[in-house]
Amino acid sequence: MGTRRIHDYSYLIERLDERNNTFETIGEMNNFAVAKAAFEAALTQRTMARLTLREGGRIIELVETGLYDSKTGKVAVLQRRG
Repeated sequence: MGTRRIHDYSYLIERLDERNNTFETIGEMNNFAVAKAAFEAALTQRTMARLTLREGGRIIELVETGLYDSKTGKVAVLQRRG
C-alpha cells in the first residue's frame, strides 16, 4: 500500500513528469487568488513542463509549457486545460 501525504493547504501547484506523477511541488496555498497568481507566475519560469493547479484531488488547471522565446521574453504555453 502506498503512502498518502496529508496537506494543510487547499491548493497545490505541482510539476508532473511524463507519467503524470508529481515531480516537484512548487507551492501550497489556502487562498485561490494567491494560488492562481502563483500558478501563472510559475508558467513564466518553467520551460518544457507540465504544471497543475489542484484543489485536493481535483485538477483545476493543467498546462504544458514550451521553450523560452528570447524575442518575446516569454515561455510558450503549448496546451491549457481547465
